[in-house]
Amino acid sequence: MTYRESLPYGCPPEGAEDVSEPRAVFRLVRNDPPTDDDFRSQRAENPERPFRNECRARGLSVHGDVRDSARTMKLPTQRGKRICLVELDIGAGSVQKTGRGSHHTWWPLAGFDVIANCRLVRE
Repeated sequence: MTYRESLPYGCPPEGAEDVSEPRAVFRLVRNDPPTDDDFRSQRAENPERPFRNECRARGLSVHGDVRDSARTMKLPTQRGKRICLVELDIGAGSVQKTGRGSHHTWWPLAGFDVIANCRLVRE
């Protein structure tokens, strides 16, 4: 599989699931309409920063429940962002639950058109 970003060995980690059926996830974005810049990993945003978990740093944070995204928007670093619904389909990549609530990390495949599969749902 070819992911959008170069991943370290063993990434996605054991326990991550390939998207094998349609599912919706939510991601906070800055732009209206969303752009590719809204779907950059922490590693791409901060190339020199050290991370405790390089694999997660190269994935994208998403939520399975829009309410968790709405709560995250209240954090000072997330204020002013919007919620984008992303329709994941077979070939979208791999996901793994990695945080509180419905937080997941998503490692998108290079061939998945993220922009064509997202729409703003709340500001």
